[in-house]
Amino acid sequence: MSAYTLPAQALVREVTGPDRTGQISASPSDDGRWDFSLVICDADGQVMTDLSGVIAPADVSLVLSVLPLEVATMGAWGGVPVVADPMAERRRKHPNLYTKWTEAEESALVERFEAGEAYADIAKTLGRTVGGVKARLVRLGHLTAADAGWPMGSLRAAAAD
Repeated sequence: MSAYTLPAQALVREVTGPDRTGQISASPSDDGRWDFSLVICDADGQVMTDLSGVIAPADVSLVLSVLPLEVATMGAWGGVPVVADPMAERRRKHPNLYTKWTEAEESALVERFEAGEAYADIAKTLGRTVGGVKARLVRLGHLTAADAGWPMGSLRAAAAD
């Protein structure tokens, strides 16, 4: 049996809603599974949702296929309206969401960032989310993860204060 090689990466993403802020983080564990955490806080910093655990690489497809339907079902039980196609809704707002960055887009991003333009304005111009803009700046070395507002566990720590 061959040893599992850990990918040299981790995911940290922050999402915001009208009255909630959430952070999801995932990183490879020593046994080859992914440790993940999803924490969502209200405007006062109180943890409203706290999901964490591990996902085996072989289970990612199953989790991806089952979880959206089950979460939508729970929403229906609680009378929460669920967007039928959340990706289509997000792409209406951000046409380049999850598309590959071109060299021209990266150049425009860096130029606007270095000129001091607001993240929201850069994101709107490039058809991306603020999180996507920050993530690309981190990847390009123009911003640290901490400066992007993604220190691991920041929401959980803030809620504990």
